[in-house]
Amino acid sequence: MSKNNIYRDGLIHVCKTQCSSCIFRPGNLMNLSGGRVAEMVEEATKNGSTIICHQTLAGDNSACRGFFDKYKTQPLQIAERLGLVKYTL
Repeated sequence: MSKNNIYRDGLIHVCKTQCSSCIFRPGNLMNLSGGRVAEMVEEATKNGSTIICHQTLAGDNSACRGFFDKYKTQPLQIAERLGLVKYTL
């Protein structure tokens, strides 16, 4: 299993809410370089993937709720429609 795997136990794990320093909250709470969020979104949407919530990187990864709400890719939409999304954290 890859380090950034949000798929486990037959489900896609997504944060229940945006974390306190979510990159999709107003401002630049993570002090990212200009354009970095746009680059991350472009890469994830191009690959039909997601952005991992940075607060889950040290443990069981979950998809970023901000990304899920705003840029939900087709695979995430399908998983949600099939009832295969587990909201965590």
